[in-house]
Amino acid sequence: MGNDRKFSTNEVLELYAKKKAKLTVRKLGRATILIEGDRTALEFLGNLLVACARSKEHDVEISPRGAGMNRFTKQSTLGLYVHRAPCSEKKHRR
Repeated sequence: MGNDRKFSTNEVLELYAKKKAKLTVRKLGRATILIEGDRTALEFLGNLLVACARSKEHDVEISPRGAGMNRFTKQSTLGLYVHRAPCSEKKHRR
């Protein structure tokens, strides 16, 4: 993905759906989360984070049991919620 163009998170999801990128996200230990994948899957995650940071969107959520489920392996037990701060929308403040 080029550095000059701003991609939306949906564009990143669509692009990596074609590449069949799959992450494994699960609890590894008491205070550790495993995020595992091949080169394409980790590139997908990196570009998803960059898209969230650069776009007008302030959050993206994907889950192995909901939206974005095709980007996860069957071993995944956790999803991802990425939120850019500060946020002006009260409903998203944590």
